[in-house]
Parts: sequence; structure tokens; C-alpha cells
Amino acid sequence: MTPTLAENLRNIAAVARREFLWRGRTRTFRITTLLLVVVGVGLALAPVIIRYLDRGSTGDRVEVFVGDTKPGVDVPLALNSLLNAPTPGVPVSSGSSPSFRVEATDDVTAARARVVAGSTAALLVLDRSVAGDLTFRLYAKDSIIVRRNQLIQAAASSIAIQDRLLKAGISPGDQAKLFAPPAFALEAADPKSTSRTPTSSEAYLGSFAISFALSILLFMAIILYGQWVAFSVAEEKNSRVMEVVLAAATPFQLLTGKVVGVGGLALVQYVVVLVPSAAVLLLQDRIAGFVLGTGSSSASLPTGLSLPLLAVFGVMFVLGFALYAVLYAGAASLVSRQEDVNQIVAPLTIVSVGGYLVASYAGTGLIPIDSPLVVIASFVPFFSPYLMLTRMGQGAAGPIEVAVAIALLALFIPVALWVAARLYRSGVLLYGQRPTPRTLFRALRGS
Repeated sequence: MTPTLAENLRNIAAVARREFLWRGRTRTFRITTLLLVVVGVGLALAPVIIRYLDRGSTGDRVEVFVGDTKPGVDVPLALNSLLNAPTPGVPVSSGSSPSFRVEATDDVTAARARVVAGSTAALLVLDRSVAGDLTFRLYAKDSIIVRRNQLIQAAASSIAIQDRLLKAGISPGDQAKLFAPPAFALEAADPKSTSRTPTSSEAYLGSFAISFALSILLFMAIILYGQWVAFSVAEEKNSRVMEVVLAAATPFQLLTGKVVGVGGLALVQYVVVLVPSAAVLLLQDRIAGFVLGTGSSSASLPTGLSLPLLAVFGVMFVLGFALYAVLYAGAASLVSRQEDVNQIVAPLTIVSVGGYLVASYAGTGLIPIDSPLVVIASFVPFFSPYLMLTRMGQGAAGPIEVAVAIALLALFIPVALWVAARLYRSGVLLYGQRPTPRTLFRALRGS
């Protein structure tokens, strides 16, 4: 006799409630959740913690010997500004600690001894060539490929250029005009394009970082919690509890209830970890201001993050997890031992990893974001949670494309549930058989 809709909902709710409450009350779940909250908040506060630990540091000490070269600029002052600037020509903010401390010296021998002893990171010695140009010698214990030595070399080139221009009679004000960056804008090649392509490197890095972070969060949820559902199914089958439960509920009800219960608990844990971490991340400037005594700004969304993107992430999060969770549960019902779970769910994991990697490569530019591979795959339900999120974050997908991808994903979940239910119906009673393609085919045909 086919159960009515009311009976299905009642039994599904009963199974889901049991799974949610029973597993949520375990000590392992509580300890794991607490540890994840601590780790998440710690990672969000990592920049503040690093700045707090380094608050008394004066950075790498660099000594400069000018001698009788008589350069047209104050070399220690110019070198300090160039080395500590975030970008060339940008002065250091008053609220930040410098990474380098530049000092003048009159004794090259003593300064070289301090470099050998480690109290000084590097010594820069100036001289004049026969043609009258400044020359530089850098004494350091590290090789030329070290970032500090590369920065000093670039700063020395800038100082030499300034010295040449001053000798040619060009004032510092005119030098600033000569080297001022031109107005530069990036426009879409297609006049009909509505893509919100980032027009600056800062905007691109912001959108990439946000898209990449959201893809990682989605990938971790699907893999970790999907396997959580799979191991839960295998655990009950291994303990023969399933045979007792099947007397009161159908395989379909048991499968759906387990996915809803375990999946709901997993999502609750994810939200409990994510909310305080996100709150700390948004309030990072205010926390830094309170701890370090510097100025703070009001809380705001990071660059590249928007409310529509967050809304799409939430929808993709729920639908993507539901798709993989039901398939993980159906596949896990085919094994009799928990040791075989990883083997049977490996194809699903590979598919998920593939979608995540393509999304990562498209976000970094290794694969063109508008290539046919990425565009077509972004509508495939197994890949759309990753790829459509990345395309939207990069401004390569419009609202209609996002809506179509969500609709296809939502329509495919009942198909996946039907396949998983057939596997589950036959798999829960299969014992002692290794998970092979033949087992999968027999389970689908026999149900």
C-alpha cells in the first residue's frame, strides 16, 4: 500500500527529528563545534593578532652610507619612504608600523660587522661612476632573490632616477608630474555586453578573493557534511539498526528523513561557526582599533561582496548540499562496512572536486571565465553551485543566467532523490557484498 503524503511527511519528520536530536546531543558534536568556532574566529582575527604581536617591532634595519656622493635627495629619508610604502610613491600611514627602519652610517666596516652579526639586515653603500651617476653596493647575508633585497634594488633605481633628473634641472614638483600615472580604463570589447568586469587590479583582486572564499566554503560543506551523511547511513546499516527502523518507515522516508536530519544538523553547525567568524571579519577594523589603539572605520562588506551574491550563495549552498547529500546517502547504503564508504562515494567526490577546480581556475584566469566549457558547465547541476557563483562574482553572469542555473539545480534534486531512493531501497538489505559497478546496477534494476 502506497503511503499518503501526510504519512510520508510525518515519518520523514520523525526520522529527521531523531537524527537531529540524537547526534546533536553527543559530546563529539559539541566539542567539534566549539573548536571550529574558535578556529574560525582565530582565522578572522589573524591579521589583528599578527599586528598585535609585532606592535613593538621596528622592522628590518637597513643602514645607508652616502659618503661624499652628495646626491640631490635625502637618501635615507627617500629609501625609508620607498621601502615602507604599500605601493611606489605612496607614503606610509601614521597608524601602521614600518617594515623597515632606515638609518644613516659613517662607518662602513662597523656597519658590515653588524650585518654579519645580524643586528642589521642590510647595508647600502653609495658611490659615483665615472659618468657621474649614482652606483649602489648592497651588503646582506641573503641572496638577491629575497624580497627585501629586491625592494632595496627597486628603491635604489628610483633614487638614481631622481638624482639624474635633479642634475638635469628638473624640480621635484615637475618630477611628480612626469611620473604621475595616466588615466587608464578597462572596457568590455562587446558594446552590448552587460558584464561587470573589474576595471582595476584592486577590484579584480577583491572579486576574486570573495568568489574564491565562497567557493571554498561551499566545497567544504558539500564534501565534509556529505560524507557525514554517508557515514551515518553506513553506521546504522553496520549495526543492523536499519532493519528495525524499516519496520516502521519505508526506505524513501528513512532516506529523506536522514538527509534532512543529519544535513540540518550539519548546516546548523556550519552557521554557528560561520556567523561569529563573519561578524569578527566585518568588525576587524574596530577590534584592531580597540586592541592596538589606532583609528577604526565602520563595519562594511568587503570589496567584491554584495547582498545579491550572498543571497545566491545561500541558495546554492542549500541546493548543492541537498543534491550531493541524497546521492551520498544512496551510495553509502550499498556498503556493509564503514571502511568502504570512501570507496563508494569517491566518484561523487571527484565530480565535486572537478567543479571546484574549474571554478578556481576560471576565477584566477587560468581558464577564460567566458569560455564555452565554463559557461556550459555552470548550468550543469553538479557544477553550477561552484561555477555560477564564480561567474556571478566576476561579473560574467547576469540575473537570468543565475536564475536558470538555480531552477535546473532545483529540478534535478527530485531526480537525484529518485535514484538515491532506488539505491537505498535495495542497498539497505545488501550485506557482505563489495561496492562495485555491478552492485550499483543490480541495486537500481532490482528495486
